[in-house]
Amino acid sequence: MRQSGVFYLQIRGTTYWFLKVYCEQEIADGGWTVIQRRDDIGDPRENFNRDWNDYKNGFGDPAKEFWLGNENIYMLTNNEEYILRVELEDFEGNKRYAQYSHFKIYSEAEYYKLEIDGYEGNAGDSLNDPWYGSNHSPFSTYNKDNDRSSLNCASMLKGGWWWKSCGRGLNGLYLNDPQDLTARQGIVWFRWRGWDYTLKKAMMMIKPKGITNINSS
Repeated sequence: MRQSGVFYLQIRGTTYWFLKVYCEQEIADGGWTVIQRRDDIGDPRENFNRDWNDYKNGFGDPAKEFWLGNENIYMLTNNEEYILRVELEDFEGNKRYAQYSHFKIYSEAEYYKLEIDGYEGNAGDSLNDPWYGSNHSPFSTYNKDNDRSSLNCASMLKGGWWWKSCGRGLNGLYLNDPQDLTARQGIVWFRWRGWDYTLKKAMMMIKPKGITNINSS
């Protein structure tokens, strides 16, 4: 497996559970399983303002815009230690990344709570921001409000995410104008382009910590 593309992955500890995933082999030594992608892939747009069950099971096309599914991400990241890498691009063609040396989510009984640590990169550490980050936060959707705010962040910001208070996330509306009046409801990494700039592309991908560089042999 040296090329990026869609593959079927068997989750360790399961017999018949094959998961359709996108493997990214070009970025940062390859070996990544993409768990989320936002991009200008055209009409019809993928809808990310979805309910708890859709986010639990996953939706979209792994080769286009999609969410892998919280239950799948949970099963993957509880077998071994995983790294998370977030790739971002703005409408001017600038690219940044944020990488976390520890990433896991908890089971549905704990509302798929996020746990991350070990930031490095040049995009800024939005996920672990003490006030508006996502670390140690449960997942919320418009029909299952688990955030700490008196508001329903997922409903207000148009997407499921690990909302602490109503910060910003990568599962909002796809907008073609980065400074649209509703940009805060878009795809926002606030530590890079600010609170009200919606990005052109975002991708979240994970790989086991001990994986060797597959492209070096």
